[in-house]
Amino acid sequence: MLRSGSMAAAAATGGWALSGCAHTVPLAPTVTQTVTKVPFQLYVVGVPINRTSTSLIQQFVDQTFNAKHTGVQAIYQPPYNMGGVVSSILAGSTAPVVVTSCCTDWPIILPFLEQLDPYLKKDNVDTNTWKPGQLTRFSEPGGLFGLPEDAASEAYLYRQDVLDELGLQYPDPAWTSTEAAQLWQACSGEKGGKRRYGTTMPSDNTYPWGLAAVLPGFGGTFLNTDRTRCLLDSPGSIRCGEYWLDLVWGQVATTGGGYPNGGVFTGSVVFAQGAEPTILQAVQQLGYKAKWDFIPFPRFPVAPVGVLHDNFYGMLASAPNKDLAWELLRFAAVDPDWSRFYMQLALAPPALPALLPEWITILGQTAPVLKSKHLEYWTQPTIQGEGHYDYEFFRYAPTQADTVLSTIWPRIWNRQIDVAGGFRALADQINALQQVGAVTAAQAPGLAKEFPSTGPQIAAVQPGL
Repeated sequence: MLRSGSMAAAAATGGWALSGCAHTVPLAPTVTQTVTKVPFQLYVVGVPINRTSTSLIQQFVDQTFNAKHTGVQAIYQPPYNMGGVVSSILAGSTAPVVVTSCCTDWPIILPFLEQLDPYLKKDNVDTNTWKPGQLTRFSEPGGLFGLPEDAASEAYLYRQDVLDELGLQYPDPAWTSTEAAQLWQACSGEKGGKRRYGTTMPSDNTYPWGLAAVLPGFGGTFLNTDRTRCLLDSPGSIRCGEYWLDLVWGQVATTGGGYPNGGVFTGSVVFAQGAEPTILQAVQQLGYKAKWDFIPFPRFPVAPVGVLHDNFYGMLASAPNKDLAWELLRFAAVDPDWSRFYMQLALAPPALPALLPEWITILGQTAPVLKSKHLEYWTQPTIQGEGHYDYEFFRYAPTQADTVLSTIWPRIWNRQIDVAGGFRALADQINALQQVGAVTAAQAPGLAKEFPSTGPQIAAVQPGL
């Protein structure tokens, strides 16, 4: 704990002057303790960012990190401000030395991140601390540039009371995608003049980001490992798209970004994919008022899927004191103190697999309603290595590639193009951009080829449909 300057001075002189002396003994000059204020971000999801939560988190930071680092005052900043962070870096002004956000911000901040391999090696942090696949998303040809913020594997939240009402059996945890589609169909229908949906679609009508995570279940994939080729035209990817969009067109699946919306809490959606906020929302919205539980993703034809997001922590290369920045990154992403606090704050599963059994215990103590729920279905995809990342950006002209996606995908969704034709058109046009980008990068070696925000900008291929 930091000591005040007056206390430090008193200690240095061996005590205060005695009263009753014939003359006054002058006090030693007050020594001012220099405090270095360091802003950094901590990932918080599902918990409202307001004065109360901010104060609570800062208090925890003060009692843990700041108490152990004399002369340092780490200042908590909320995430979701990547545009502001980049603007601060480019302007040469103060930016948080550790940043965190969700998947869509990764390509934005990647050019400004410090490689982490030397710091992990220096402190003997074994990459096997995480399960296979957890670090894949943050590994670039130049090394490792990020660490996972949470386990981010997913389970389904479902309404057992609605199934009881309909006289339907609860699904077996080993249910298949065929059995799931049949059950979801049986759950769907009209009730009181309103539509009830069997499940949520892992995407929406504007962009196929969530679909990418489940493509491997059908033998498909969104793009190749070096992000230079779109593979939506593969048979497995097309088969996956047809499976999900048939459910949407049949009014069996609804949107909502793939995550539980108000529908699963009101009963208008029976099964809903869950992300980190789901457990906290279920406790708050359903609690003991309804009968509900969790179940794993259905077993798809080719490979198991548990979804693995790329919410991340990274350290800025512009940090004035990189050793201190690394200490803060360790505090957030490697050491267990913050993870344990976050478990209680947001009920979200931690990124550190070793803490997952403890997480189940803590959740049962924090929210007793969870003692009867199958929380292990949230941990299995991470432990068993069954997670698959959702959408990842393309290496060349990613903005233009996204424009192609957002132009053609709504036409597929609205049945103006069939899945096979639409997926092939998406792949053809995105791959044309990648081919031009590879040639341009080879001819301009001064450009940072690995980072899309500084790479070659290519005129978008006009959608030909």
